[in-house]
Amino acid sequence: MSGSDRRSWPPEGTPAARVVGGLFRSRNYVWDNDHRIVATYGVTWTQFLTLMALRSAGPDFVLSPTKLYDATQASSGGMTKMLHGLANKGFIRRVPNPEDKRSKLVQLTETGADLAEEIVDRLIATNTELFGSILSDEECTTLAGLLQKLSKGLQDKK
Repeated sequence: MSGSDRRSWPPEGTPAARVVGGLFRSRNYVWDNDHRIVATYGVTWTQFLTLMALRSAGPDFVLSPTKLYDATQASSGGMTKMLHGLANKGFIRRVPNPEDKRSKLVQLTETGADLAEEIVDRLIATNTELFGSILSDEECTTLAGLLQKLSKGLQDKK
């Protein structure tokens, strides 16, 4: 086959294919950047997710380890090790489970809540500045609406 018989590569693609490519490239950039920011606070991404899950858990900031597995997708062995690390840093504490004396719940400490809030504030500021350097406020609003619509539509297909 001669060079002139071959189609151009990569193929142009449909609008949907271009959207998927753009979503992946954008997600990878933001993902890597966010992970670097979280690491500067001396916690892993999974530890950050754990702090966030606890911070979002209501006024007592308490969850069971099972709920934390669901929130972080960590293995039970990994979760145990991670919780020990967070407890050693003073970000969480284990508290008795009033419904089951054999188990303990996980509670976010004030220090842990402060850290979670500080990290989130920095992530929001960084991403707001990043997106604002590329898109106008109106474009960000439009994109957010389109992504919400796409995400909901995809969830409805499950």
